[in-house]
Amino acid sequence: MVEPSTGTKNPLIIAHRGASSKAPENTFIAYETAWNHHADAIEIDLRKTKDGVLVCAHDNNFNRVSGSEKNISESSYKALSEIDIGSWKGKKFKNERVPKLEEVLSEIPKGKKVFIEVKVVIKNLDELSRLILNSNLKKTQIHFLCYLPSVVKNIKNNFPNQKATLNLIPSLFNYDANRIKQEIATSNSDGISLHIDSKESIKLVEKLKNERLFVLTWTVNDKRFMNKLIEAKVDGIITDYPKKLAKILEKIDE
Repeated sequence: MVEPSTGTKNPLIIAHRGASSKAPENTFIAYETAWNHHADAIEIDLRKTKDGVLVCAHDNNFNRVSGSEKNISESSYKALSEIDIGSWKGKKFKNERVPKLEEVLSEIPKGKKVFIEVKVVIKNLDELSRLILNSNLKKTQIHFLCYLPSVVKNIKNNFPNQKATLNLIPSLFNYDANRIKQEIATSNSDGISLHIDSKESIKLVEKLKNERLFVLTWTVNDKRFMNKLIEAKVDGIITDYPKKLAKILEKIDE
């Protein structure tokens, strides 16, 4: 079901993989830094190990951040937890390891949110359901992001009380608002999450917000785009620089 929105005064500051401009992505230090930089939420990526542990990682291996080519879905959590995923960002991060989703959920501060991007189709959602139930987080604190309409539907069927939003790259749809709205409708998505890469994508956000749709945007690091999206009353901005966005919003509120 499409989530209506009248437009918030300020968009949510959503830290992309944590404060990934200042700390190694999808690590506890990145999440902690995000909170210190005034983020309202963190965006994390969900994957599943061979032995069924749900972990936070963007790629299916850690080659990009460590040189390790161990496939997450084919490796045990123990094996993956031995990989240093922090040193590439600086020596002070050498002890950072892949976080378990369970641990991340337990560390979400009161009043803050977590946006969980489901990277792949997870056939059995029992473990995810258990972790969410045991986390004691309110339903409004957890929001799912998905690239595939089928994954959105699956999430909505299994977690009817949670919001799930479809991720789209507008250029693949020729920035056509009607086509985007059709994707929202067929996937049962709560609004849309759009990649911002041009003035055309900003104009698309403006059109969708004029129709009171719930709109998130990613990954927005340019101040000019941030300001345009704030003017459009977008609901949330996913960024590598939460502190930069917070400063812009602070000036607007003065």
